[in-house]
Amino acid sequence: MPPEFTGFGHIVSLGLVTVCMAVVGTALAAVMAIPVGFMAARNTTVHPAVRWLARAVIVVCRSVPDLVFAIVFVEAIGIGILPGVLALGFHSVGMLGKLYAEAIEQVPAEPREAVTATGASRMQNVATSVVPQVLPSFTSITLYRLDINLRSSVILGYVGAGGIGFLLNQYMGTLQFRRAVGVVVVIFVLIVIMEFVSAVIRRSLIGTEAPLRSAAAATGRRPARGDLMVRRLIRPRPGQAAAPRTFGRPRVSPPWTRTRVQRFSFAGGALAVVAASLWVTKINPIQAVTSARQVWDTVVLYFPPDFSTARSNLITGTLQSASVAIVATAIGFLLAVPVGLLAARNVTDRWVYRCARAFLVVIRAVPELILAIVFVVAVGLGLVAGTFALIVGTVAFMSKLVADGIEEVNPMPREAVLSAGASRLQETATSVLEPAAPALVANGLYMLDVNFRSSTILGIVGAGGIGFLLSQSVQVLAYRTTGAIIITTFAVVLLIEVITRWVRKHLI
Repeated sequence: MPPEFTGFGHIVSLGLVTVCMAVVGTALAAVMAIPVGFMAARNTTVHPAVRWLARAVIVVCRSVPDLVFAIVFVEAIGIGILPGVLALGFHSVGMLGKLYAEAIEQVPAEPREAVTATGASRMQNVATSVVPQVLPSFTSITLYRLDINLRSSVILGYVGAGGIGFLLNQYMGTLQFRRAVGVVVVIFVLIVIMEFVSAVIRRSLIGTEAPLRSAAAATGRRPARGDLMVRRLIRPRPGQAAAPRTFGRPRVSPPWTRTRVQRFSFAGGALAVVAASLWVTKINPIQAVTSARQVWDTVVLYFPPDFSTARSNLITGTLQSASVAIVATAIGFLLAVPVGLLAARNVTDRWVYRCARAFLVVIRAVPELILAIVFVVAVGLGLVAGTFALIVGTVAFMSKLVADGIEEVNPMPREAVLSAGASRLQETATSVLEPAAPALVANGLYMLDVNFRSSTILGIVGAGGIGFLLSQSVQVLAYRTTGAIIITTFAVVLLIEVITRWVRKHLI
């Protein structure tokens, strides 16, 4: 301290490129993950074999860290933005496909049965009874992944994937810490802006009118400024008498309600943002297709994997990373639940909500790699530094997931419990935490998966585990040893996936 902003204009321009890289990578992942999610969901898949194939794609994309994807694409295509976009896109398919499928499986069966009883086809059933119910969850999950990809794009700069992370790597490598902190401050501002935009979009799509009126009537408080801004930007149309309808027509078009106008407006805005991001990054999509042969030739170098070179270290590193992930997830989850309650606008006071959200933004603004560097300097190389870094990262992201899940809870049961004379604590326990429990358990198991893969990234800075072995094998170009590490990571992620499915089936 204090941070230095030498070449501030250049830093801001690289920050803009990083944001655009995250946007394009997330859009690419969403396009690929939506069909994968519907095929992987038990209630929308066309055949059990297709479901297991989709699940295999999800596990493969999740088991390979984005850093490994970036190394492969950089080696095949060269240093630049395109390898980073492809790495973010392919790796994000794993998370988005998994969470999309879980959101689809949580859709109640009654609306689908009712639509089927009217004679609707399979596609009409999905479009009318599934898509409208999962759209808010899809939007929240995608925005959450965009947040993750913005942080990941900073890390990918360490292997030449472009953006502001490349500049941060230069400053950290030359021990220019004040300039590096200046870059981190710019990253923090970018994440704050993205948090505000995500909150406005989520509130609009989830719906704030009825809950706001009931909450204001019950507590006597005025709605938050963000909610009032949403109301001013998109005003509801005045009510009109329903016109008589004739049902003899072959097609009945749905009315353009306020909710439908919002969804189409945000969809158009998202497409415009993606187009602008493509223009800023100057990515040539044709190059991604023409480079498929080079990418395949690079992937072939990692196979067949060589497990004999580092067999003992591979087993030890895997056990260490699994232990660190379990400890960090358990401690982080216990800390994230109360913080998430404080950060949910529908269960806490306005100022407490703002302070909790500000706290989450601050700790989420610093990538785990930077946190690992800080803890390595403080406590030395090894697993302790990696554990501390993952705990902070788990609290940051799990608290946000908890808060977002609680905000999506139906307000009607809460009003019923309060009208029965329940206290605030009883109301929160019975009508907030209990309905949100399935999502909390699923997100906790997902964080275990994320933390295990994050340990491979933290090994770059000496935080121990299988990541340290991966970093060494990449540096010495031991491709087949790296392939063995990737296969081992895949096996562990697959095991976590099996455990997650068992828990969801028997407990959720």
